[in-house]
Amino acid sequence: MPASAQSVDSFPTRRFSRENGPLYQQLVEELKHLIASGQLEVGSDLPKEAEIGERLGVSLITVRRALKELEDLGMVQKRSAKPALVTARSPTIRGGHRFNTYRDIVELNRGARLEILSYGKEKGALVERYFGLEKGEHGYCLRSHLVMRNQARTLVTTYFPPDIGSQMKAEDFSDSIIFRNVRRCTGVHFDRALVTARAAIATEAEARELTIPPGSPVMSKEMVFLSDRQRTIEVTITVAAAEDFLLSYEIPLQDFTASEPG
Repeated sequence: MPASAQSVDSFPTRRFSRENGPLYQQLVEELKHLIASGQLEVGSDLPKEAEIGERLGVSLITVRRALKELEDLGMVQKRSAKPALVTARSPTIRGGHRFNTYRDIVELNRGARLEILSYGKEKGALVERYFGLEKGEHGYCLRSHLVMRNQARTLVTTYFPPDIGSQMKAEDFSDSIIFRNVRRCTGVHFDRALVTARAAIATEAEARELTIPPGSPVMSKEMVFLSDRQRTIEVTITVAAAEDFLLSYEIPLQDFTASEPG
């Protein structure tokens, strides 16, 4: 028999600050604490999403995002037209950052800063392949770290074609979301990003920079940014510890029945 629904009065009255990182992630940590401490009992219903948002001063979108993260961890179960159900006192599934939309890119980078290591001309097979350059032609390369709470969490290598890279300087990369710097400085309009994720093993250099053991699992993500004219303007390659990465998909099934053979 499930326990009764929890009152929102058991929630703290404190307000979250964006200076401390994404609001949804702060809410995730708050709910994890309440569940782990038994203040929110396993088998009980959480308060309604709107009540949680009003109590903690966050939007409904933030609440839903946090509950989805907790569901990914196996700690709650979201239900249609009902409050979420607490299912476990600790995570049963290893989770990471959700990465589906532009909003996710912004949230993932909120509270982070870009630490520039180098920027300049670079030749090689990669820039030739990415931008269709002749052999020996140079593009531009930005090497940086994405730093969160004074620790490098992601290694970032970004390539640009000659005409775009020549318009940029190292000090122009003040925004942790690199393509926003490019748009600001060059006026180019971005249309979409093509993302490819690969599992890999950390090299000694990568492990040292990410402060993880050599040979640890990492996720490498290649993002190819296209302009509104479908030209490749930027290619960013990131490497992060596997535990900090979660790739998920939402697949609409509205036409599933109609497309089924009779």
